[in-house]
Amino acid sequence: MRLLSLALIPAVAAGLQLQPAMLRPQQMSRAAVSPVMGDMDTIIGVGTALIGVGGGIGLIALTENAGKRNDDVINDQPCVVCKTKKVVDCPVCKATGQDQFAQYVAGVQEMTGEAGSSQSVNTVTVDDWDAGSKEVVMFADILEKYPVKATENICQNCDGRGVVVCDNCEGTGLQPRFLERYSPDDFMD
Repeated sequence: MRLLSLALIPAVAAGLQLQPAMLRPQQMSRAAVSPVMGDMDTIIGVGTALIGVGGGIGLIALTENAGKRNDDVINDQPCVVCKTKKVVDCPVCKATGQDQFAQYVAGVQEMTGEAGSSQSVNTVTVDDWDAGSKEVVMFADILEKYPVKATENICQNCDGRGVVVCDNCEGTGLQPRFLERYSPDDFMD
């Protein structure tokens, strides 16, 4: 079908070309009116340009106001990863709290000089200008609900609890909205 239409294009184009000798008197009067058609083309072009500019401005305004409308709506969609539990099973120990390679991890830490640190994975040191350095346990309120399961070969990723805080919702249990995950303010001082 496509080949047939491509083959007919030159024939149709040649058939539409009219020679001045072939024009009838009625067609001659239409040919004399063509300057008015040129003015009409200008009017249509200007109208199309105005509609395009107006539509572009309207689209920008709609997009800008969408963010403001989004801020007014309360986010209550449950996290798709943790299903509002705020934690997920530890991927290292598969929720058992025991890591079969814990002794090797301890050996590597000893060789690198990190063996003396008794900090858990969720403990960070924060430099406070007023109080100086202090240790803070991140997500302590969430993790206190999950006691340590293992007594030997303790998984270092979850501190033997078998669960880690959900990375998707960061322990809120709510699905973050698009563009709320990171903000330019997160990277600026």
